[in-house]
Amino acid sequence: MRKSSARPAPWRLALATVMQYIEGLTDRQTADAVRRCMDWKYALSLELTDPGFDFTLLHDFRQRLLLHDGAQTLLDTLLNTCKTQGWIKTRGKQRTDSTYVMSKG
Repeated sequence: MRKSSARPAPWRLALATVMQYIEGLTDRQTADAVRRCMDWKYALSLELTDPGFDFTLLHDFRQRLLLHDGAQTLLDTLLNTCKTQGWIKTRGKQRTDSTYVMSKG
């Protein structure tokens, strides 16, 4: 299987890492999902023919985040972007889509 020679953009590695955490995947499983799953390619803005990346890049990316305190920078950038786009508001109302359930105990 052909691997991409170019390193993925940092935002793609960050999003892949978040998706990896949500799905409970290993680095190898995550890289495989990027190669074969259409929904992962869509979320990462990749062409369907994109060969993905080597799984070791995920470990290297996390190490660089830790080394340069990048996790906080990444979170701050994400929050600022969400605020700028109007997706979240400061002191806005919290809403859930969950249904109220009463249980008999």
